[in-house]
Amino acid sequence: MDESRKAEAKSVKKQMPYIMKAVAIGLQLEDGNAAAGTKDTRPRRQSLTQRLGLQSLGKKGKGSEETTPQPEYATSSSPQSTPSLSEQPDESAGKDGHWKPSSLPTEHGIADSEASEDSQKQLKPKAPGAKQRSVKAECVEMVGEDLYVGTSSGHIVHYTVATAELEADEAPERFKVSSVDLKLGGKKVEQLIAFPALCKLVVLCGSTVVFYSLPELRPIASGSIPAIKGVSCIAYDERIDRSTTATGAILCVARMRSVHIYRLLATELRLEQEVAIDSSVASICQYGNYVCLADTETYKIFDLAKLRKASDGTGQLVLLPTQQPTKDPDTGRIIRPPRPRTLVVGPNEFMFLTSSGDQDTLGVIVTAMGEALRGTLQFSSYPKSIAYDDPYVIAVFASGQVEVFDTREQDQTLVQSFFDAALAEAEAEESSSRPRRICMASGFHVSTSVSRPEVLDIQEGGSGDHAPIGQPLIDAAELFGSGISPEEGAQRVRSDLDTKPWTDALSQSQHWRREVLGDNNPLAAENRAGRALSRFTEARIVVVSQDAALYALTHRPQLVVVDQLLHERRIEEAMAMVERALASDPTLSARNDEVAYCFQMAGFVCFKNMLLDDSLQYFKRGSLDPRALLHLFPDLTEYLGSMLVPFSRIPMASGLRRLFYDISDVQQLVHIGAEQLAGDDSNQVAALRETLKSNVLEVAQRYLEHCRAQMLRSGVGDQHPFAPDAFPVIDTVLVRLYVANKEDRKLRTLAASKDSGIVSDLACQFLMDTHNYYYCSLLYKAHGETAKVLDIWHRLLLQDEWEDSQFGGLAEYIEYVQEIEEQRTLLDEYYWLVDHENVDTSLQLLACLSDETVASVDADRVVQRTEATADDRPLRILIERLISANHPRAMHYMTYLVKAYVRQIRDHYHDDSHPGSRAERDAFACTQADDLSLSYREYLKSLCTTSEGARLRVQLVDTLCVSPPTYDARQVLEYIEAEANEIMSLERAVLLVVLDHINQAVDLLVNELGDYAGAELLLLAPESPQSLAQLLGTTTTQADEAHETMKRNVCKLISMYLEIGRKGHDEIASRLVARLLDRYFEFLDASILNDIPDHWPYSVAEPFVIRSLQLVKRRERQATVVRGLHESLAFTSKVNLVAETKDAGGILLDYSQTCAKCKKLLGSSAFVFEPETEQVKHISCT
Repeated sequence: MDESRKAEAKSVKKQMPYIMKAVAIGLQLEDGNAAAGTKDTRPRRQSLTQRLGLQSLGKKGKGSEETTPQPEYATSSSPQSTPSLSEQPDESAGKDGHWKPSSLPTEHGIADSEASEDSQKQLKPKAPGAKQRSVKAECVEMVGEDLYVGTSSGHIVHYTVATAELEADEAPERFKVSSVDLKLGGKKVEQLIAFPALCKLVVLCGSTVVFYSLPELRPIASGSIPAIKGVSCIAYDERIDRSTTATGAILCVARMRSVHIYRLLATELRLEQEVAIDSSVASICQYGNYVCLADTETYKIFDLAKLRKASDGTGQLVLLPTQQPTKDPDTGRIIRPPRPRTLVVGPNEFMFLTSSGDQDTLGVIVTAMGEALRGTLQFSSYPKSIAYDDPYVIAVFASGQVEVFDTREQDQTLVQSFFDAALAEAEAEESSSRPRRICMASGFHVSTSVSRPEVLDIQEGGSGDHAPIGQPLIDAAELFGSGISPEEGAQRVRSDLDTKPWTDALSQSQHWRREVLGDNNPLAAENRAGRALSRFTEARIVVVSQDAALYALTHRPQLVVVDQLLHERRIEEAMAMVERALASDPTLSARNDEVAYCFQMAGFVCFKNMLLDDSLQYFKRGSLDPRALLHLFPDLTEYLGSMLVPFSRIPMASGLRRLFYDISDVQQLVHIGAEQLAGDDSNQVAALRETLKSNVLEVAQRYLEHCRAQMLRSGVGDQHPFAPDAFPVIDTVLVRLYVANKEDRKLRTLAASKDSGIVSDLACQFLMDTHNYYYCSLLYKAHGETAKVLDIWHRLLLQDEWEDSQFGGLAEYIEYVQEIEEQRTLLDEYYWLVDHENVDTSLQLLACLSDETVASVDADRVVQRTEATADDRPLRILIERLISANHPRAMHYMTYLVKAYVRQIRDHYHDDSHPGSRAERDAFACTQADDLSLSYREYLKSLCTTSEGARLRVQLVDTLCVSPPTYDARQVLEYIEAEANEIMSLERAVLLVVLDHINQAVDLLVNELGDYAGAELLLLAPESPQSLAQLLGTTTTQADEAHETMKRNVCKLISMYLEIGRKGHDEIASRLVARLLDRYFEFLDASILNDIPDHWPYSVAEPFVIRSLQLVKRRERQATVVRGLHESLAFTSKVNLVAETKDAGGILLDYSQTCAKCKKLLGSSAFVFEPETEQVKHISCT
């Protein structure tokens, strides 16, 4: 075949449904007896074809019609008369597919026609010294990694085969586990059927069915599952999945004149049904209740359900007659027909082969009812072996060619072929590798390395076009060498990586085993084979060749098709296939390695072609490892240093890795893209280069932000696909990208985030070098390095070394310091503010200090600094805080505090912009006229929100009212009289009360300040919290003394109010006097009426007169009621005494009477009698 034909064949192969992959080449199947050429001397047994009556149509014996001499085959004769293996003819020599006498059915739907053109000739006996031939593989079964080969010498050879890869040119590694001799006369193993879920292997050899356990190939004791003898062919119910069904399997066994239905269980073999037939069976298959078979006469379909109910033959459907032997008119020899074939091609659908003479062979597909609903297949010759893999029929012909037919097509059913006969003849005159049989295996996995993550343990790069790769961390040969377990290898890697800063995170990663050992072990194939876009596909078709080579026919994975489309830059088509796969398979998601690979590959293809928006979307959907993307940016790679995992250690499929090397460096990519888009204009090239560079950085930034959000958003049970050590890499790189892209808001948010993974050493060094001092402080702030934050902010506040417009100044500084919990740091910052003349700001920190810390403040130092500002407000606040914290020097500074208040109040009222104290008094008088119970102190409190002077005076009064006073009252009074005598009348009254000058205080309140309510509270309500009498402390007095004191104070106030009336203020005086007469009439007598001026209205004294008379009358009535109550109680007591005495009668007690409760003698103690219980008790016991 020339090169053009090979290219055409390769192009066609890409669209074919199957890929042929070598599973095993050159199997060594010889056993000890065969190799030595020994023979068995047991008597020969009649061959099966002789028992079936298909050997010859003539009679035996003398004078019978000439028949073809019988060759001595091991399958139908005993070793005594059977020549050695070297003397046996090649059973695969026939090319016309005729059925030879020794031919027996193998796997269901798989025939082993071994006839050749030479078989039509008379076979001569073999010479005794003929050369021995090698052992052949007759049938194959594969269960996962276990390969079982049935040989022509009656052995089963067990191999362990590694998972095959589609891309590998050679066959996978295998290891011979064991070889089991069936001990059935050295006859060939005709059929193997494995039931992995039941751990059973069914073997047909020498017309006997035996059972072995899997995977150790141990024969099952005949007591539990006996062997079945006299078997011509077997099948199983293909309705069940023999790989997963563990409840039991149905075996259909054809014997001489019957078909037996067995149920194979884990511990027993149970006969469920037996169907009698007229002829011997040559081929059989089963689906559910239907059995399709071919005997020596016809093709039939049995309905087992109907046959169980009735035995009249209503459950049997006869189809077409099988081919019968014919006689050659020229030679008179008997021409034997090919062996009939039957196989299941769908639910309750069967196919059988029919041929007439030299015409083409037809594959007729019928239902269980005998209806032909699908098209008929046409074969060029009678298939040597045939199998069905929905929806394809695979046939092997005598020429060695393998053809695939599509049962869904009506016309062009042939869709693929392997082992072209013409090519085989051109390459070798006698091809020993051509196929001879097809076997249907239980299933085994074939993988593709298209999307398998892998790591490299050798030094890569070296070329200027490749990104720099570091030295290998471990030798692959050492890691995967013989005798080293995966766990030990992983431990070695961990020990070698201990010097890397990212080792701890990587060793704790769930990706560790995958990153070190890859992901192509058989366990990874579980639950993946057969899934759309899977790297693993399950193969069931095994082609057996002449030279003991095994080939698997497997479907081309969709993943391979998508990968080819992406390499051809047909991104839309590839992504359409991926989307269809995601929609059709609910088990798929973007988290699967295969789907992620497709999206990542598409993203790199778009990235390479500068389709940046598309690449970003594909990177997001494919969850590309952000560390791999960063390796495309040399500046970022150098910036991260050893923190970034070497590119060779990042799990990545080889295809992605090659594409990465093609891109190599984004700077080169940008340069090439700019030249392609801008042409020869150097100015446009430079401008476009900068634009593309900015766009590429933006894509990197946006993708890193996406990865970071995914890692932060994942919760329990919601794992993200990224390695844990990627998080600090992402955050550290984002710092640099935000600075480059001037993303101040995002940088501020990231730097201030407490859950960020920024490596502060790298990021802070970069920020300091680029003069981003404020952002550097935010990083320190997020990591809790308070000292470094404050050191940077001190320099920014002083503005003598550093400047940064992003810094919020003193306000941000104070806000941060107030959140510090460590009192020592707060105190140091307070001193720093005071020393740098930020006295007003320092007061905010003073409020955050605890009392214990304030008590330790160097009061003289801070007071001196505060007094230097010539502002009394900070000094006042400072001293107040010292006092509240019980500072040792508080008493010393209390008088300072009061004087500071005095000065501040004085300065406030001397300021023309504020109303004076006289205006406040006039306003108070107007307000008091409406409410005589309003004191001047309460009035000032009501003005605190609108008047700064009133607020200061209230604070001063509260300070003066502290009991016991901690200031020098006399000194303060003298200071007030000297500085603000007219302004601070209330304050002077408080100080007079403190000095126990009550009369002077009352006189000041009434005559100077007009605070009548304050004077009444002082004299008449000393227990009230608003009374200034609280400053005098509490004293205990007798009731009579208190009454006299109250009477004296009331009379004193009335006298003072009468004096106000004499001064011309009759209205207010009369109201004040009337108020006292009404409220305190019980402390006054009628003589007080003589002092009331005659010109005052009667209404002033009227309430007093009325209430006095009411009091006298009330007292009189009270005395009468009390006397009546006493008389009533005395009479009631007498009546009760008489009643009780009358009802109870006399009670007779003696000196021996005891108490009913304490059981002691009553003696001379007082006692009581309870009429209800008639018990006598001590009074103390009741």
